[in-house]
Amino acid sequence: MTNDDRDMTNETTNLPGAFIRHSSFVIRHSTVGEVVRWAADELSHAEVECARMTGELLVAQVLGWTRERVIAHPEGGLSPEQVDLFRTLVRRRCSGEPLQYITGEREFYGLRFKVTPSVLIPRPETEFLVGEVLRLSNNLPRTQSVCLADVGTGSGCIAIAVLHNLPGCRAWATDISAPALEVARQNAMRFAVGDRIRFVCADLLECFPERPAFDFIVSNPPYGARGNREAVQAIVRDYEPEGAVFGGPSGYEAYSRLIPQAERRLLPGAYLLLEVGFGQWEEVARMAEHEGFAVDRMVEDLQGIPRCIVARRETADQRR
Repeated sequence: MTNDDRDMTNETTNLPGAFIRHSSFVIRHSTVGEVVRWAADELSHAEVECARMTGELLVAQVLGWTRERVIAHPEGGLSPEQVDLFRTLVRRRCSGEPLQYITGEREFYGLRFKVTPSVLIPRPETEFLVGEVLRLSNNLPRTQSVCLADVGTGSGCIAIAVLHNLPGCRAWATDISAPALEVARQNAMRFAVGDRIRFVCADLLECFPERPAFDFIVSNPPYGARGNREAVQAIVRDYEPEGAVFGGPSGYEAYSRLIPQAERRLLPGAYLLLEVGFGQWEEVARMAEHEGFAVDRMVEDLQGIPRCIVARRETADQRR
C-alpha cells in the first residue's frame, strides 16, 4: 500500500461521505449534482462527447432513475456503494467502452432495445430501413399479412420495430451468432411481438428454400472493409462484434452473396432493402440490377449520405 493509499483510507474512515479516487486525486461526493459534475470533468478530459449527458445517464443507471429525474433532483443522495459503482462505470466509459454496452440499452425507432457486446449497437441511420418497409407496405396488393425476413438481425431492432408498428406483419430473423439471437429473442418478448417472429441461426438466407415467400427482405449487413480496418472508429472497431462490422477484405462480400439469395426468395413485386456504407451505394445498386432487381430509390440519411437502397423484384410482365 502506498502513502497515498494509506492517506485515502484514513480520510475515508474519518469522514462520513463517499469518495471517488480517479487518476491522482480524491474528491468527496454525496449528491447527484456533485457526482455529475465530477463525471463531466473526467469524461471531458477523456475526450468523451456529450460528457455531462453521459454522466447523467450513468447516474441514472446506478440509481434506477430516468435522466429527467437526475436533472430535476441534483440534491438526491448516493450511498457509498452506489458511488463506487458509478466510479466504475465512468472509468469504463473513459477507457472507450460504448455507453450503450455500459447501460445495456439503446433507443431505436422510439423503442428501448436491450444491447450487449454480442450485438451491433443500433444506429439512427438504420431507422430508414424500418421507415421504408412501413411506407411500402401500404402499396402491396396482397390482402394477407406481410411477411418479412431480417437478415443478420443482431439485436432484432429492424424486424421488431416493423412488427411493433405493423400489426399485420410476420417476420423471420436470421443471424449466424447464437448469442445475438438470444438478445433479439429477449427484445421480442420485451415488446410483445414474440408470437409473430421466428429466429433462425443461419448464414444469410441459406436456411430458406429457393422459392418466393417474402414481401420484404431487409438487412444491415456487415459492410466494413477489413482491408481498411484502421479507418473505422476505434469505439466500433475495438468493442462491437467484428462479424457484424466487417464484411470481408472489400466490404462488399455480404452483398454479393445476399442479393442473389434474396432474388430467389422474394415474391414478384416484393422489395429488398439494404443499408450501405459511405461510398458503397452505386456498386451495391449495380449488383442488384445485375441480379434482375429494379432499383427504385436511394434514401439519404440526415447527413445527406446515401444509406438505404430500395430494390424491387420485377414481375414477369415488367421484365418483358
